Amino acid sequence: MIQLVTLRRATAVAVWCSALARLAAAQQRDTTTPPRDSLKVYTLPPAVVSVTRANPPISKIPFAVHLVEKTDISRARPTWGLDEALATVPGVYAANRYNFSLDQRISIRGVGARSAFAVRGIKVLLDGIPQTLPDGQGQLTNVELGAADRIEVLRGSSSALFGNASGGVISIWSDPAAPRQVVQEIRFTGGTFDRHDLNIFNPYSDRTWYKWATSTQFRAGSGSGLVTLSQLAYNGERQHSRADIRNLNGRFHFPLADAWSLAVVADYGNDPRADNPGSLTAQEMAANPDSAAARNITLRAGKDVWQAQGGATLRHTFAAGGEATLTLFGLRRDLKNPTTFAYIDLSRSAYGARFSLTRLARLDGDEARITAGFDLQRQRDDRLNFGNSAGRPDSSVRTLDQLEHVTEVGPFGQLTLQLAPRLSVTGGLRYDWVKFAVDDRLVTPSNPDDSGRRLMNALSGSLGAALTPSDAVTVYANVGTSFETPTTTELTNRPGSAGGFNPDLQPQKATTYELGMRGEVTTRLEYSLALFQARVRDQLIPFPDTLQRVYYQNAGRSSHRGIELGADLAVTSGLSLHVRGLSLRPVSHHLRRHDGHAARHHDPRPARPRAPGHPQALAAPRREGAARVGPRHVGRARGDAFVQLLRRRHAQHADEPVVDDEPAARLGRLARERAVPAVPGLQQPLQPQVRRIGLDQRHRDPRG
Repeated sequence: MIQLVTLRRATAVAVWCSALARLAAAQQRDTTTPPRDSLKVYTLPPAVVSVTRANPPISKIPFAVHLVEKTDISRARPTWGLDEALATVPGVYAANRYNFSLDQRISIRGVGARSAFAVRGIKVLLDGIPQTLPDGQGQLTNVELGAADRIEVLRGSSSALFGNASGGVISIWSDPAAPRQVVQEIRFTGGTFDRHDLNIFNPYSDRTWYKWATSTQFRAGSGSGLVTLSQLAYNGERQHSRADIRNLNGRFHFPLADAWSLAVVADYGNDPRADNPGSLTAQEMAANPDSAAARNITLRAGKDVWQAQGGATLRHTFAAGGEATLTLFGLRRDLKNPTTFAYIDLSRSAYGARFSLTRLARLDGDEARITAGFDLQRQRDDRLNFGNSAGRPDSSVRTLDQLEHVTEVGPFGQLTLQLAPRLSVTGGLRYDWVKFAVDDRLVTPSNPDDSGRRLMNALSGSLGAALTPSDAVTVYANVGTSFETPTTTELTNRPGSAGGFNPDLQPQKATTYELGMRGEVTTRLEYSLALFQARVRDQLIPFPDTLQRVYYQNAGRSSHRGIELGADLAVTSGLSLHVRGLSLRPVSHHLRRHDGHAARHHDPRPARPRAPGHPQALAAPRREGAARVGPRHVGRARGDAFVQLLRRRHAQHADEPVVDDEPAARLGRLARERAVPAVPGLQQPLQPQVRRIGLDQRHRDPRG
């Protein structure tokens, strides 16, 4: 009966969307004139990307950029998450733990891998609307990849362009083009984690899953509209891993006067259930790898969240080249999050504006592209922590009650000079002012007022040059600085039970150097190669405390370098091959001690996964069908290098056995002991943890 109801709902929704689209299309007669000569050869304009905020041709961009087309986003993919779409992007590693209560851990060149939940250190945009909050934390609740037309990825220091993000930018776009007629698509995928469980229509009783989506594209007056509905019903391989993910997305584009247009975005995501199975010890995994942590089951760890977001972008294109854009947006989010240490009740609102102006000019006879603008965002979090009574809030136990505000203001400027026909230089500056404020509402004689303010600001810059020896090759080099503030969660988590913000936590800053090239050998083979080195100061790292939570501190400096390689080959009509590789290796760590001195440690093993190759083949001989296949090799992988090093040395300092993580040759990581020289002056010893690969730590704080 449940199967029939689900199918009826999906069918009814699809019919309803189709009917609305046909009514809208009927109001506007299609005046599109078909081309007179279908054999005429048209010269396409050079590809441009908006992720640089200036829309230059890609050949003039002195940064590592990558475009992911619609075929690589959704064709022959279940569209569960960004890890699928970004699988062929060099330098990007998405650890999809299939734990929908924590989202995916996406890292670009290692930045973002320390995130306990959601996206950290990377700016995420959805049709120009920021999905990253002013404190640097990003959410993917409103992202439906089935509706995406392209994804633009900027790898490397991006603070000079977008502010509070040091790893890069992921910008997702839908197609605003008006169709000649109504286009209705219905998509259904399903699968099972057990060959004995084949009832994919009822995943809540078996270890199966399904996802349906309906997309309706239509003309709306002289513009266009796109409405997408989707649902993912999931019951994972492990216990306590069910999820129900629902999305409604609307995109509308209206031409106004000459050279003026208006784009409207409306998104609603509702995830009424997303269980968190937690992590397993080595003994628990050996006994039953499909089980969940007992404490997570007892306390019903997971989340129930809804998020609504809307925005509008007014765009004007200048006749002499360049454009001006103004975007206004707002967000509401409500989260109920039972965890292993508390029941978190979070109500969030955020709003902001983005403005960018690009003009073409001539400076001393050289062609110039001048861009200036600002970003403004404000975030308000009403946060309550209660005791967790079997997944319900225990109002008699209130451990945190505070109101948090974050305000970010960031003016920026960028100049591109065409010094020679095949040589361009780009420089940019940005100043960011980020203010954190907390009002503590849990004040008692034994619990003092922990209200406070924190102000973090930084000037970021970048300088790069792009040389095009031929139309098919671009060689570039750049240097840039970036900064990354702690999130409100990281500031709130303090050693002990105090509220307010951690007064000792500082922003993480980095300087990155990069040399690379991209181009095509023939019309069938495209490639990219990049070498980079980053020097990080005051790196933010997590530590567990006695409350089974995680707090953060600045750990000193690190230096690491890496090599990226990507290639796309169109073997024949309907068959393509994609290969990407990443080698990221730390060089040294400088760890801060209590006495103010630094201890240097060299570690030859990679702090982030090293993937020598990730080949993938797509066979699509016909429009109606496609198949995708490809192995994935991660190689030797470790957790955060600072965390592992400090944990080992803390334990050695206390004359305790040392537990470290083995390379990821299996699903789980087995513990082993290793002798590590003591480093005097470090803080109190910490108990090391053993974690299962692909799952988050049991004691992480998955706040909204």
